[in-house]
Amino acid sequence: MRAGARGIAVAAAMVAALTGCGGGDGTGAGAGADTIPGVTDGKEKVRPATLDATGLISALPVPSEFSDGTYTEGDAELVPAGEAAKFCADRLEDVDCAGVTAASIKDLVLANSPSDQGATFTLYTFATEEQATAVLKAVEKKRTSSSGTSGTFEPVKAETGADETYAFQRDDFVGVYMRIGTVVSYVSTLEFGPENAERAAQVQVGRFKVVAGGGNPDL
Repeated sequence: MRAGARGIAVAAAMVAALTGCGGGDGTGAGAGADTIPGVTDGKEKVRPATLDATGLISALPVPSEFSDGTYTEGDAELVPAGEAAKFCADRLEDVDCAGVTAASIKDLVLANSPSDQGATFTLYTFATEEQATAVLKAVEKKRTSSSGTSGTFEPVKAETGADETYAFQRDDFVGVYMRIGTVVSYVSTLEFGPENAERAAQVQVGRFKVVAGGGNPDL
């Protein structure tokens, strides 16, 4: 398992402070892009939030952000452009990840757990917001239509502060899929339950927004 979550008050405050009045409500699109001073065609220029290679690593959560137990962390891995499309498809239901330029992944696992309780955090940077949205919607379609011997994935509500959020549960698994600007985030959890999975996603969004804004999320 690649792995739970900072206390809800800390995570929620982090997200609220960084998203302002916009943000995902767990059902679809919301605000979240950074506004750049200036006007074009009578409209403000808007630059979507994104992450470069360094940011993709820095934005991945760390154990100290989770207060519900002691977590060990795997090494954060950066996936280069040449491998990003296959990496993305392998982890996002074999969807077409056109436009992905890089990715990163990290595991947090509950120490001394008799099971694989924990979470895997993955981030995928795309060239445009439209490409990131297309991938997120393709994943949602796959999840809602998939079934088998293990049963179907049931949608669950998750408020994360992302521009778009879709979350699904099956047995002990909860997955939270999000888009923030040009980046798709996938938080895959085992034995967390919907509430802790939501909190883990909030921590991920909070770190992302700090890094995308040029800050240090560990200060």
